[in-house]
Amino acid sequence: MTSTVLDAVLCLLLISGAVVTVTTAAPHEPAGEGRAADVAATLTTTTTSVTHTLTPRTGATGVDVPNRSARFERTSHGTLAELLARAAVARTEVDGERLWYARDGFVRVVNRSVRGVVRPNHTLITATWRPYPESSIEGQVVVGSRPPPGRPVHAATVEVSSGFPTTRDASRRAARERGVGGVADVVAGGLVRGLFPATRTRTAAGGAAPAAALVHHRYRRTAARLGVEPPSRLADGGVEAANDRLESALADRVARDLRSADASAARAAEGVRLGRVRIVVRTWP
Repeated sequence: MTSTVLDAVLCLLLISGAVVTVTTAAPHEPAGEGRAADVAATLTTTTTSVTHTLTPRTGATGVDVPNRSARFERTSHGTLAELLARAAVARTEVDGERLWYARDGFVRVVNRSVRGVVRPNHTLITATWRPYPESSIEGQVVVGSRPPPGRPVHAATVEVSSGFPTTRDASRRAARERGVGGVADVVAGGLVRGLFPATRTRTAAGGAAPAAALVHHRYRRTAARLGVEPPSRLADGGVEAANDRLESALADRVARDLRSADASAARAAEGVRLGRVRIVVRTWP
């Protein structure tokens, strides 16, 4: 199964033809192995398809979802950079604790796909989704190992869409009108729209048993991590009510994080990167 409503909800993101930017920085060119900029270009231009199986850990939520089923097989297509971005978001953590584990198989096959194209013994690739400054919510995936001490390192940075809404302009307006609290509200709203898009989530929740159960599982996991009451039902306005609770809890969390950075509202808004994943490539001889 390559495209279903459940994919749209459970994949968190569908990253389309992303616009990428590449910046490089190096004190001098390392000899031998390929340059970081070349590796970055390879990541943004090489496309592939990867197949994986969703493996939700439902014990903590009490939702009856089979761990393995033909219905849970998924195929994702994109550039290596796009797949790395999805993998980073799939490993989202809140206060250092994973939000979901269902897409761990996806992360593994993306890692293998990248290693099949890039020599990992001379390259370190780090994809990081950090939606705002001092964020307690972030995801990261690493391919390769750290360079040996004393080696000259060449670095390049690629930015790819995270699949979440781009909220920079709205954050700037909110900063001018309502300060840090306004920025937090915008970011929280974007997070919930990206995690639980209302229309798709309602459709999945009202669908066949596997889709509905997985949606309930994800809501319960998220509610537990944010310290809010999980939804008892998602029909008849339940999705909107659940999203409102999550958004309120996230707004409080984001505001705390932003204030801990001790930055002005305008500076906090400039640091909002909800819609982007940063991929850093480091190479050495």
